[in-house]
Amino acid sequence: MKTRHDEYSDELPQVLQIPKSVQDDITDKWFHLYKWISPDEVKLSIERDFLRTLKVIWIPLAVISVLAWLISWINIWVFFATIATWVFFVFLYLFFISIKRSALLSKSAFVIMTDSSISLWGKIHKLSDIWGLKKDIDEVSKTFEEDLFWESKLSGAKENLMKEVMDQLFWWYKIIMSWMSRWGSSRDSEKAVLLVIWLYTAYAAIMASVYFVWVLFLWVLGSFITWINTKYLVRKWHTVIKINQLFSSLDISSEDIYNEKQSLELLLEEAYNNNWQDGLLLQINQWIWHINSKTQNAIIQVLDLKNTISQSKYSDMFSFPVYNSWIKKQILTPLEQILALLEKNLSLLIQTSKDIEQQITQTHKIEYKSTLELQLQRIELQKREIQRYIPQLQESIDKLK
Repeated sequence: MKTRHDEYSDELPQVLQIPKSVQDDITDKWFHLYKWISPDEVKLSIERDFLRTLKVIWIPLAVISVLAWLISWINIWVFFATIATWVFFVFLYLFFISIKRSALLSKSAFVIMTDSSISLWGKIHKLSDIWGLKKDIDEVSKTFEEDLFWESKLSGAKENLMKEVMDQLFWWYKIIMSWMSRWGSSRDSEKAVLLVIWLYTAYAAIMASVYFVWVLFLWVLGSFITWINTKYLVRKWHTVIKINQLFSSLDISSEDIYNEKQSLELLLEEAYNNNWQDGLLLQINQWIWHINSKTQNAIIQVLDLKNTISQSKYSDMFSFPVYNSWIKKQILTPLEQILALLEKNLSLLIQTSKDIEQQITQTHKIEYKSTLELQLQRIELQKREIQRYIPQLQESIDKLK
């Protein structure tokens, strides 16, 4: 079945590429909730930016620190103070980024998609106006290295930057050693090289310590920001999260009802072939009770989901005919099959009961008659159980129609 997604994907490939799994989900129930950016990705993006900053300032900061040290008449504290000043401003920059990323997260954590509309930043837009969202989508995609509906590249980017920073660290050791071989082996040149190596090692140790201190600081800060963001997102996107949870719950209920139907079918067939033994009757009644319980729970979920969508701002972008078709496929059809199964077995029980009653009137053997009467009692008991549940199941089906 071709949906309008296909048309939009063809027309606007640079703006929005929608995977087939998302299209199929929308085709089924006219709704797809996509969790785009998570609080953990905010923290990961800041770690990546710190490594990116470290890579850029590594050599300039080393050179400036050494120059400041020389200008101050070889005052080692000036060397350390220069590095500390730069690091302080880097921390301020990254702290500012943390706040900015959190604000971006609150707008892009969840994306709601239907066949004709998309909800981004808490606002609903027509897919025909998708070009107007290109700037915002590109900002999130670039910041978190994750295109909408596709996998994140953030972890890979951080790992690559870590490798590049480490390579840069050892590469400059090689440069210093090559300088040493060019300067010769005089005492002054050896002292100069050793001094450069000492300063570079001190610088590298400081920057490594800064990195690990920042990672620890970011872990504490990031954990706090993640906690705040999670609380905020749950509150802001409460309705969306509830809708998605209800859809997921209905998927589970549908699967449970289908599995219960198959088990009941096997039990009824076994009971019919084994003269409705007491142990099987007990299992059958338990299974019917389970099905009825799961059915009542599913009905509550169906009505709750429909009311939640109707009362939300997303009702205008939702198609209830498609939703009803999805409910029919997920819940209504399995229940109708169970109802047909019970009605069929009720007819078999009624016919078997009549056959046994006829056999009882025709037999003259007391022991055989006693066996038939016991079998008849079992069947009458099962008839009453099925007759009790059939109206309940029919009522449930009527509520879903």
